Amino acid sequence: MPLIILGLIVTIGIVLYALVRYENSGEEDTRPVRERYPHAFNTKKEVKDIFESFANIDEDEPDGSVHDNDSDGNTLKFPDNAELEKRKRNIH
Repeated sequence: MPLIILGLIVTIGIVLYALVRYENSGEEDTRPVRERYPHAFNTKKEVKDIFESFANIDEDEPDGSVHDNDSDGNTLKFPDNAELEKRKRNIH
């Protein structure tokens, strides 16, 4: 029984503390998000540069792809015998 009373006192204290903090929080900030957090947004020039870098397509490639997956060395090929690879790596 004393733990229940202690728990209720703590709960009421937390609620009162939260209400006091809410009331004392002051005036709401009405500035736009871009003004409050300018470090989170790119400038218009940076965005333009990003889009232009993606728009550069080599004329050598007829399909319009920017890079060739076979030449970067990081492409994993699907194995010829998948069941053997699954058993070798103990994948079920």
